[in-house]
Amino acid sequence: MDFAHYSQRAAALVNADLSSETALRDHLSGEQWLVVRLRAADLLPLRTVQHDLSGLVDASARGDGADVVHRLNDLLSKHPIRPRVSGHDETSWHLHVNDDDASVAETVISEALLGLAILVTEVGATRLGRCAADNCTNAFVDTSANSSRRFCSTRCSTRTNVAALRRRKQLSRG
Repeated sequence: MDFAHYSQRAAALVNADLSSETALRDHLSGEQWLVVRLRAADLLPLRTVQHDLSGLVDASARGDGADVVHRLNDLLSKHPIRPRVSGHDETSWHLHVNDDDASVAETVISEALLGLAILVTEVGATRLGRCAADNCTNAFVDTSANSSRRFCSTRCSTRTNVAALRRRKQLSRG
């Protein structure tokens, strides 16, 4: 189990296009084992949690760790995680967060919430943020050593830095 991946799942869920089943399939395209089990009924619970996680990210971005913990505990109460040990042989035991009968929505939500619970308890409740780039509000998980991440991606960072450089050059000429 990759806990960092699971906390990233929460940010990805906040950023996901959940407008249709097709959009959800695209969001999960890297995990075919989920895509093949996807049902239209998975959309509503994911949209609801997406909204709740968005508020949690905003609380973290403004530095309100107590609110993050309150929101996370509320979500954990609404969506209990049912861990189980799984594996293919004696050397491959690993942890899953839901049973085989869980829906795609239950699985994705459980992974995101477990990842956030571990993130909050291991590195702090204010490690989620919103991209600082113009015209981007994507959520991200800040795993930097000094909690200094400002952008959701290298693309947004580069675009912002290039725009700032162009403004400085223009001002120095002007």
